[in-house]
Amino acid sequence: MRSPILCTAALLLAGIAQAEEAAPNADKRAVSAAVQRDAQHNQSTAAALSLPVGQRAWVQLGAGQSRSRDAATGTRYKPKQVSVGGGVAGRGWQASLNASQRRDGSALRQSDVAAAVDWKPTDNVNLGLDVTHRNARARGTLPASGGAATPVEQRVKGHGVGAHGAVAVTQRLTVYGATMHNRYKTRTTQTSASGGLLAGVPLLQQNRVSAINRDEAALDRSHQLGATYRVSEQVALNGELMQDRLHDGGTLRSAQVKAAINAGAGWTLTPGIGRSRGPQGGVNYGLLGASYAW
Repeated sequence: MRSPILCTAALLLAGIAQAEEAAPNADKRAVSAAVQRDAQHNQSTAAALSLPVGQRAWVQLGAGQSRSRDAATGTRYKPKQVSVGGGVAGRGWQASLNASQRRDGSALRQSDVAAAVDWKPTDNVNLGLDVTHRNARARGTLPASGGAATPVEQRVKGHGVGAHGAVAVTQRLTVYGATMHNRYKTRTTQTSASGGLLAGVPLLQQNRVSAINRDEAALDRSHQLGATYRVSEQVALNGELMQDRLHDGGTLRSAQVKAAINAGAGWTLTPGIGRSRGPQGGVNYGLLGASYAW
């Protein structure tokens, strides 16, 4: 739901523990859940559990499901996702590794691996590098002459490299950004009796990409810019802009505003609203998250 890269940056800016203070992984004991939905009935839900291991490491488990509709064919998709990850933190640095898999029967199988390394050169600056790998297969249909639908299978494989950073401008204001460059190879095959490769076919997932399920799409470029302002000890406001270049040449642009509300007893609520514009046109969306740390 939220970018793991920028969540990591925010945690580091909150202060990596000193030797005489809490352990570097003390803030990793948490459980969270979130839901997003837009006006076109695209929806995603996710939950995650993070636990510290020893004084420096942690593990994280996650699960979720999204729901979307192909704008060209009207087919509905409901892929489920599971993830497992972990990391280790030191004084002024941390490294993490996460693996996830999405499945929607024979319609979609997608595996992702992401690694990140963060470094905190000063108390108010965080810098990081990111590496990703994807191997996915999607099946669907494309319109053909005479009104018949052509069954196709599309495979996507590739890797990405990116960077992210955050700066605490003041005690209340933090700005952050991230960029990612992915290189994918695609192969589209007609799965009917005639068989054969197809050229110049847009990716099957691109007909249903939105801000809600952008993690499922093949993005050649991704850029993210945001700022967080702490209004009080109980409330922080966050604004974020995202621009993605889709592998078939289209674009997805999103803007959203969120609030992090300290509800007490370890609970934090995160409501938000946003608007995105992609292959399906412009659409408004809302989100609501809750997390508990102990």
